[in-house]
Amino acid sequence: MIAALVALLLAPHLVATIPTGNAPCGAAAGFGAVWIATDGSGTLARVDPRTNRVARRIDVGAGACSVAAAAGAVWVVNYKTNALLRVDPLTFRTRSVNVDSTPFDVLVAFGRVWVTGWEAGILDEVDPVSLTIVRRIDVGPRPIGLAARRGAVWVGFGREATAVVRVDPGTASVTRFPVGAARPGWFAAGTPDLWVQAADSDLLQVDPASGQVRGRLHVGRTLGQGAASPDGTIWVPDKESSVVHRIDPVRRRVLDSFPAGPGAYLVLRAFGSMWVLSYAGSDVRRFR
Repeated sequence: MIAALVALLLAPHLVATIPTGNAPCGAAAGFGAVWIATDGSGTLARVDPRTNRVARRIDVGAGACSVAAAAGAVWVVNYKTNALLRVDPLTFRTRSVNVDSTPFDVLVAFGRVWVTGWEAGILDEVDPVSLTIVRRIDVGPRPIGLAARRGAVWVGFGREATAVVRVDPGTASVTRFPVGAARPGWFAAGTPDLWVQAADSDLLQVDPASGQVRGRLHVGRTLGQGAASPDGTIWVPDKESSVVHRIDPVRRRVLDSFPAGPGAYLVLRAFGSMWVLSYAGSDVRRFR
């Protein structure tokens, strides 16, 4: 009875469901807001975390997905127009630059903006001030997700890939690390180690110092992009099951799973909460 009560008190509680537009695909926190790009509606929604309401919608075009907020701007990639958009968080004015075909993810780190080009097999390095591509780094076929760990940019891949790549931001040297699983595409945000979603329903724990796989966990059906939570667990969304799995990274086990909206796709930690996008729906859900 006591254990059940403790579990209930510690379970995530839904505090708000916020309409965003059709098929929310990417999210980032910065400049006092949560920014959510919608693939279907083609807007970037500015969510006020004090009111849990959309305060502004900016047109970024259908196909807008991954988002980053840093270096004085909100950055959005659009895989249909092959564009990286820079959105001013105060004026909401946009500028754009064409990047390599079918951009999948965007990362701001080491003074640059990094964008994966799925079709081209390229990692674009963009100057955030001039908005020009300063280097095009060949990383191999079908690059998807990005992460920054231990002074390097890490790249995940889709389709036939069985390795992740470490890119030195200074020299642009590329080092490939086999992980023994197919499609190691997306990285959980905010974790010391690299937790990589692979083979649809596997999580790989990769040491960013050595590139070696430290552990593997099979969970769920079709995993999306997870994030570390304030209590040290990792929240991993499951698109097919429309739930979030809470992972104990020390014991490498699933603690529990809970409903998190249709097509639960991405988790963002921001403003003392965990935010979950419903890609098969049209909202973001805020949990505490």
